[in-house]
Amino acid sequence: MSKPSQCMSIVAVAAAVLALSCSPDFEPYWKIHDLRVMGIKVDPVVAKPFEPVALTALIYDPDDQELSYHWSWCPFRVSAQDDFHCPVSGEDLDELLAQLTPAGENGDGADSSMGFGDDFFDLGEGESATFINPFDTRQVREFCEAIRAEVIEQFDDPEMAGFLPGGDCDDGYEVTVRLHVESGDQSITASKRFLLWGGAEEYNENPVIEDLQLRPQKPGDLDKLRDRAGWSVSANAGHDEQWISIPEDEPLAVLADIPLQLRTLVDPRSVLYYTPPTPAGPSPEEPEPRRESLVYRHFTTLGELESSRRIFAPDENTLTDASKTKFLISNEDVDEECPETSGQGCVVHLWAIVRDSRLGTDWMNRRLVVQGEPR
Repeated sequence: MSKPSQCMSIVAVAAAVLALSCSPDFEPYWKIHDLRVMGIKVDPVVAKPFEPVALTALIYDPDDQELSYHWSWCPFRVSAQDDFHCPVSGEDLDELLAQLTPAGENGDGADSSMGFGDDFFDLGEGESATFINPFDTRQVREFCEAIRAEVIEQFDDPEMAGFLPGGDCDDGYEVTVRLHVESGDQSITASKRFLLWGGAEEYNENPVIEDLQLRPQKPGDLDKLRDRAGWSVSANAGHDEQWISIPEDEPLAVLADIPLQLRTLVDPRSVLYYTPPTPAGPSPEEPEPRRESLVYRHFTTLGELESSRRIFAPDENTLTDASKTKFLISNEDVDEECPETSGQGCVVHLWAIVRDSRLGTDWMNRRLVVQGEPR
């Protein structure tokens, strides 16, 4: 890999990241009608040397066809503008790593090339995939530092390196997994970033969703939900006690034209404390540990969400209240847009996705069956 071509590839990736951050959401982003990859989970989210990492995807296909998959990964952040294609080959990566570890450095005088071929980034065509980090922590740190140094040298701009994976390289190096999915004549490509471990004592874990719940927006509507939808909530329950969990194995009955509140509950033990990087500059102060923030996204095949994007900020709200949003399915929605029916009513798919501030992800998917309100 020559230095100019390497630098141009890296710069193209950085520019694509900046452009991607300004791209608009689909309207409405939270309503799912077509083939959609809503999320990719990497477990664990920090890949330690030579240990397996499980890759899974949250996908909705309204046609319920057999899907085809193609997984791959890339040692850079990639852009939707380039269909998430990797700008380097396995041979390019092998050449760069050989430059970082010259022959004989390990004491045996052998060529330090690892023999990566063009299929090195291919992770297979299964419904899920497994990634195994092929690098030790020294290689991860040296690779990260080499990429940053190339950009700084080329542009004389240390801030440009901040748009590249790896941050200050102390914690590790960010890479990208890419998933291409096809269903009939439809196809979609998505990506997810995760971290190759650099040896730091602190490292992230995925958040864990415990429950997805509903309650009536107006406490007085509980009687209707109890009588007609069969909600097993005490008639004397206060509003804070009217929450009902959506079962995993069967749809929860709800009523059209009854405003609801939706919330996602996350296991507090999975929302970790971490120490932010020390800021640059003379005599920087060591940052205090802080708790992770969370971003909640809700998706549905029918109805209206007041806000599909909610944020948990440790100093501003609580995990119990952070994700709450209004959810309404109207009789008009059922009459005109119902995507799936059963003997009980209109079947609605509902999803919750939680992402923390350090690339961790979890999700939960549930179903509702909507019964029309008498007119």
